[in-house]
Amino acid sequence: MNKEEFIKILNNNKKDIDERVRSYFPKKGLINETMTYAADGGKRIRASLYLESKKMFSSSLSEEDYKMALAIELIHAYSLVHDDLPAMDNDDYRRGMESLHKKYGEDLAILTGDALLNEAAIILFDVAIINNTYLKSSKYIMERASKRGMIQGQILDLRKDIKVDKSYLLEVYSKKTSDLFKAACIGAALSAKASHRQIELLSLYAENLGLAFQIQDDLLEDTYDDELNILNIMTKEEAINLLDSINKDARDAISNFSHNEFLTYLIDYLSKRSY
Repeated sequence: MNKEEFIKILNNNKKDIDERVRSYFPKKGLINETMTYAADGGKRIRASLYLESKKMFSSSLSEEDYKMALAIELIHAYSLVHDDLPAMDNDDYRRGMESLHKKYGEDLAILTGDALLNEAAIILFDVAIINNTYLKSSKYIMERASKRGMIQGQILDLRKDIKVDKSYLLEVYSKKTSDLFKAACIGAALSAKASHRQIELLSLYAENLGLAFQIQDDLLEDTYDDELNILNIMTKEEAINLLDSINKDARDAISNFSHNEFLTYLIDYLSKRSY
């Protein structure tokens, strides 16, 4: 695989999931409008992580796999809607557009986030009912979105008024970002009945991929004095060295997997992006 092939796969996955998002919600009804608005856009990195992780273990993808990827994207969308709220990160824009609470109001933003998470759970239940091979995957994905994962990360983020050191910062990033990456990678591996060792290594990959993603976000920030940012606790050179080390750990974790080219290319794609 070369870079052009990687980008083609990423774009094809994005196109597929974009179409599924837009066709999933009925055209009528305000809540359907707000859910579509919230779930539209983005690179669909987490969906691609699920689909391309599954390809390492299976020669083909099923309709159930695409539904699992869709559910993961709806969970991601819910988390962004709630993160943007004034009581959380208080962001007015998301992906170059008004954040949902600015466009539709805080009340609908809260309800839309709730609805997206509920809809994701319904999709996961439906898939597991059709094929119980996906039962453990569905449970694992919801665990990573729960107080054991993403929600705990947001709590730690909101309580950043306490002394923040490197360990605290990386724990926030691990829970807020790496855990949904794990949901995608391990969700796929569980549905493919991967070995315990393979799941351990994929988890290590996803952990480091999420940390690198967030550190690169920090390096791209112009102002960060009042935010959680790696540059508030170390120099830019130290942060770049840490990023390089984390990327190496991610790469090493999947070095012995067959058909690992996409996941390997993704490491540099995420940590060398300029936006």
